[in-house]
Amino acid sequence: MEFDDVIVKENPGLCRCCLSEGCYKELATEYIWMGENEVYADMLLECFDISISQNNEGPNGTNRLICEVCITRLRDACNFKKQVLECEKKFVDMVGRGDFKQRVTVDILFEEDLKLEQNAEEQSEDTGNFDFLEEPMAFDDEINDDVTAEPLPVKGKRGRPKKSIKTVKKKEEKPKTSKAKGDVEDGQKKNEMVQKHLIKRRNIEYVLQYSNATPFLFYKGKYRCFFCTEPIKDPDILREHTKIHKFANLELIIFDRTKSNRNRDAAVKIDITNLTCELCTQIFATLEQLIHHLIIAHDAEYDMSVPNCFLPFKLDRDQPTCSICDMKFVFFEYLLRHANKHHLSHDYICDVCGTSFQGDNHLRMHNRYYHRDGGYTCNYCGISLETLSKKSLHEKNVHLANLLTCQFCPEIFKSPYFKKLHLANVHGVAEMRIQCPYCPKIFPQQSLMSRHMRRVHLREKNVECPICGERFFGPYDVKLHLRKHNGDKNFICTMCGKKFAKKSNLNAHSVVHTGRKDHTCAVCGKEFAHRPNLRLHYKTLHPEYVEDKVEASIEFTQVSVDETV
Repeated sequence: MEFDDVIVKENPGLCRCCLSEGCYKELATEYIWMGENEVYADMLLECFDISISQNNEGPNGTNRLICEVCITRLRDACNFKKQVLECEKKFVDMVGRGDFKQRVTVDILFEEDLKLEQNAEEQSEDTGNFDFLEEPMAFDDEINDDVTAEPLPVKGKRGRPKKSIKTVKKKEEKPKTSKAKGDVEDGQKKNEMVQKHLIKRRNIEYVLQYSNATPFLFYKGKYRCFFCTEPIKDPDILREHTKIHKFANLELIIFDRTKSNRNRDAAVKIDITNLTCELCTQIFATLEQLIHHLIIAHDAEYDMSVPNCFLPFKLDRDQPTCSICDMKFVFFEYLLRHANKHHLSHDYICDVCGTSFQGDNHLRMHNRYYHRDGGYTCNYCGISLETLSKKSLHEKNVHLANLLTCQFCPEIFKSPYFKKLHLANVHGVAEMRIQCPYCPKIFPQQSLMSRHMRRVHLREKNVECPICGERFFGPYDVKLHLRKHNGDKNFICTMCGKKFAKKSNLNAHSVVHTGRKDHTCAVCGKEFAHRPNLRLHYKTLHPEYVEDKVEASIEFTQVSVDETV
């Protein structure tokens, strides 16, 4: 990083360790991390003997700030120093006890040394490969003075493990070729994975550095800044906020976001709304066009052979869109599920359930948590279930466990949507009461109100049937319409055997057998089995009342989850 090119602004703060901009922590302030107190200025002084000076001039004033990436590297350095000191103490203690003294004859040692040298040459490709992506080691705060550790085994020609003559003879009888070959293959595979992750990080850095693409995280229903993880709801604000981190150290940030096993194979989510090249200001419609432009026009060393580097979206507050197939969604959760399923390469398949994954790490975690030997036992009734997800669904639906609760009353809910409805309807939470500008209906979420407005008032029909050309409001409507062409009727009445294409039609038909009448006139109290009959009743007998106003006072519009997929 060229520090001479850094443009220092009055806001935000400036990290004194890497000169990247953002909202950072104070070096002299005491913070708590993993149950321990940290003062980063003291850690710098203790580990590197470096003291950061104070200066009244500059963006921070007298404050001395440090970013999260530099904090992580500082912790790793302090832990490594602690590790070296601890290992040196143990080594000196073992030497003092005589653990490394020679106890066999010179002839035997010479013969054993030749065998170890031959074995070391066979395994030379494996001993030099270290996975630097592993998490830093954790150490105890207190070091026990009475060290009773066993002597550490020494590899290759650098020393001789303590073995008796019998042990050497027994090892000669065992074949070593297959084990050595397996170790070499594992080492080569591990080395290939490390190289693949290095290339992937370099690809990500090229695109983020030479374009205006906005990287972001998504956690607990909120967009989050890729650099400082600040939660942001509005995509426009997210794009403006990301510009604050323009001079951040991209290499360190990308490494920090992709170093864990969970995120190592995951694609980085980016917003490519109004995507442009930062080198020549050319505009592109897709990420693929930008990448080809960077390779051809600017000689970028982007490696196209490494898949799943990015997952591009066009974020919009009301209707986020898949940038690859232009499919629109009401909720970003469903768009993310769609993109992961249809627009990423899934080369690793589970042998048990057939689910596919982007990388080997994800497949291993899936098998560990969802296909444990012996299954999963219900905590309430003791029955055994095949997967962890089936256990969770069983406990939620049968035993009503782990349900969402209202913070104002004892009411419980099976989905976040019904909890929002309850908060808006019963407790009048202001942020859950979003009213349609054209009618009195109220919704618990902005995207639901926008969807209602486009469907009911604006009559937007943007999706076309590929067979007959008829236009519909969304992909789910087209999916239902295609059943007319295919003749699929998958919903069957258990009483009379009649088949239906929609579940809602089956539910409407079931009142013929049950006799239920769930729709009541708010004026005269007459009950009806179907909502259209209630509407007709309003028009004929109570024309002075507007049905929407009556319904808005007693209920909220409910949107089926299936319609948003």
